[in-house]
Amino acid sequence: MAPAVTKTVVQEGSLRHRPKTLYCKICLADCPTKKGAILKSCGCFFCKECLKQYVAHAIADGSVLQIPCPDGVCPDKGDLMESEIADLIAEDLFQNFQKMRAIKEIQISKSKAFCPKPDCKGVVESIPGAAKEVCCSECGYSFCFACKGPWHPEKHCQNKGEKANGIKFFELVNGEEVLVEIKACPTCQVLIQRDEGCAQMMCGNCKHIFCWHCLKGLDSDILLRHYDKGPCRDKLGHSRTTLLLHRTQVVAGFVFFGAMIVIASPFLLVISPCFLLSKCLFRNKKEKSQ
Repeated sequence: MAPAVTKTVVQEGSLRHRPKTLYCKICLADCPTKKGAILKSCGCFFCKECLKQYVAHAIADGSVLQIPCPDGVCPDKGDLMESEIADLIAEDLFQNFQKMRAIKEIQISKSKAFCPKPDCKGVVESIPGAAKEVCCSECGYSFCFACKGPWHPEKHCQNKGEKANGIKFFELVNGEEVLVEIKACPTCQVLIQRDEGCAQMMCGNCKHIFCWHCLKGLDSDILLRHYDKGPCRDKLGHSRTTLLLHRTQVVAGFVFFGAMIVIASPFLLVISPCFLLSKCLFRNKKEKSQ
């Protein structure tokens, strides 16, 4: 087991008396204070190069609504502020980040929606879930805010389209309405479209794993036993042979890593004290030389 690392937190009032180097918990090395950054929301210290890569990876992964402090055990659960993100990445990447964040905010909003007309990027606002007529300011298209279909003053939304988490969705293709499989993530409510394939879905925004058919969470169901019984039985989208092969691979993986831990345990018990001792001696010599 790796040794615990002490958390590095620097208070704003102690900036004048801070040491020349601080410990970065990303690269696990001492970093010159001038080449590091202190997060305003929690006071955690990291070197700027590590933060640049961390922020760039978060943006590429689609995590733009909230970029948390890289320290997984940060007591204040801080987040990177927009000004800090702007200082860390290039201007074009920051502009892309702002656009992605604006889109995500609209996707999870109950009172805002994108115009359903193809190639239109207009945004409308209305009462959440209300079957009211809204008009896109970009293209002038009028539609129902509840079901996203063409405005139907004398028709009920339930007579039109399929429901997905209480919302109906369709797509305009060559002027005709085509039903599409779109549902909202049960955790963050971001809209997800499924064209085909496996019914085990992962939200690209919050990484929540769930069943497409019943929206039940599958984060801890690594063997996919959810598809053995109940209304979702045999609805995974793969054959039973493929499912059994998956389970065999998972079990074999656990057995392999378990065997590796048993074999390596005596070696780790011997080498860990030596590693800790050498680390302490190295840091003591470095402090004396300074």
